[in-house]
Amino acid sequence: MKTTVMTVILLLLAIVSTPAEGPIRVAVMDFENQTGQRSDALLGGSINPAALASKGVNALTRDLVGSENFVLIDRRDFINQIERSQPMDSGRPADAKPTFIQAAQALNADAVLRGYLESFSTGKQVVNQGGYKTEFATLSLRLSIQALDPVDGTVIAVAEGVARNNVRQTDASYTEISEDDALDLMDQAIAKAVPQLRQSLENRKAREAARPRVRLNIKTSADPAMVEVNGLLVGTTPIVGLQVYQGDHVVTIGKPGYRDITKRIMLEKDTAIEVPMIRTELSADEMKEILEKARLNIIATDGIEPALIIKEIQ
Repeated sequence: MKTTVMTVILLLLAIVSTPAEGPIRVAVMDFENQTGQRSDALLGGSINPAALASKGVNALTRDLVGSENFVLIDRRDFINQIERSQPMDSGRPADAKPTFIQAAQALNADAVLRGYLESFSTGKQVVNQGGYKTEFATLSLRLSIQALDPVDGTVIAVAEGVARNNVRQTDASYTEISEDDALDLMDQAIAKAVPQLRQSLENRKAREAARPRVRLNIKTSADPAMVEVNGLLVGTTPIVGLQVYQGDHVVTIGKPGYRDITKRIMLEKDTAIEVPMIRTELSADEMKEILEKARLNIIATDGIEPALIIKEIQ
């Protein structure tokens, strides 16, 4: 009996002493203005929602730094990694916006955060108190924070924060709402949104822990070429060590002056892909040489497109 009791106690101690799941590593990408508004006359015309949204990154960063549940990746490192993955077109930066996927994976992020200022406006409320009318200006701010998956770019969590403030206005005393008032509201809204975000990310982290990932290497005969996986631009070749979820994926490789190559591929293990590129204007002899070379390692081919050379990464 004593042995049984002691065993139960030891098990309970083991459970209690087991370290909790580590903090969530996040990178803050940007904060966008979606209000569609100009400066509000009731705010004295001095507070522009776009300018306010541009300060959202700093406000969100301040809140995350003070939370033990998050590890915040240095924004400078994150932006530098994004710029490094800028798609190239004939040696020049392409019009396509560089993806955050490679940057997030290089920095081992669990999620990438993006903020949106959804509304920022004033209202007016008149209260009749015993025959005396009192006017209140109501300042309202609403924002949302999205968490994006660093593997496939999907939205994995959304949290919303709302903050309001009433300012009394009378004939004798009129208050013009300042930018500091607006920034205080943003801080309050973010403080309400972050706990929701943390809970959603922690729940997802537990669910996704067992979801298998594989590494993907891609190079072409005409590097650099732009690569999309399931319609999302992930960078330019050569791509090394890109993480994707195990399963079926559509890979598209494109470059000006060359035919776009699109293939559906089942990825079950770490995989390296070589893509013979075909120029849009090609002689018969050049076409024959490319196809004959590709046939030595044929995996799959559609019509006149060259075969992809697919190998497992050892």
